Amino acid sequence: MTIWLLEDEAAFAELFQEKLRQYGGAMWRYVWLRCLENALAQAAQEIPDVLIADIQLEGESGIDAARALSERFSSLKIIFLTGNPGASQDIFGVVQPYAVRHKGYDPWRYILSDLRKIAEELDSGTHRLSMTANGKTIDLPLRDISHIEHVRNDSILHLPSKQDLRLRTKLDDIMIELDNRFVRCGKSDIVNLDYVTGLEDDVFLLPGGARIPISRVYKAMAIKGFHARKGGLA
Repeated sequence: MTIWLLEDEAAFAELFQEKLRQYGGAMWRYVWLRCLENALAQAAQEIPDVLIADIQLEGESGIDAARALSERFSSLKIIFLTGNPGASQDIFGVVQPYAVRHKGYDPWRYILSDLRKIAEELDSGTHRLSMTANGKTIDLPLRDISHIEHVRNDSILHLPSKQDLRLRTKLDDIMIELDNRFVRCGKSDIVNLDYVTGLEDDVFLLPGGARIPISRVYKAMAIKGFHARKGGLA
């Protein structure tokens, strides 16, 4: 699970990350970001699962920054940090967060509980690809798959943070096991829209320079899914 911390106070951010690493899961990855500009740059490299954002940032609003990121990543879970207990009233009128935690009231325990619940949800059976083909079984979170391509008789699952997996099965058989973050964009390609960073001349752009063309047959559904998931990102 990838966790972004949007915080402009270095001392607090360093302490916060230390606490999360000390008490959190070993598989969680933390990225500290000082402002929205940093977050948007990071967004070109990876897809966050959770955003922990301070409401008051130097020169900008953490609420506005979180809203911009949630519009880009529709599945993003947001946990707000605040030193003002009354700030919750301002937050819910702009963006619906997963939780709001007060900085002064031992936030570590509550946030760790939040993160564990989110991790369980992300890794639940409804968010996993579990199937067996030609005697080989795979079971992994859907969020780990950036795209799938069919080469000869094999479907190759591209996993940016892990080694790619090869499964002797048709794309049609995999597609029925996926959720609406995935679209078929060609005879040999399926893309996870959460990894798509842009659309250019009927080509999906992915982090790292990968370009997945959209064929005429699948174009209408692929573009419709893209705009529904990404909110018109171009």
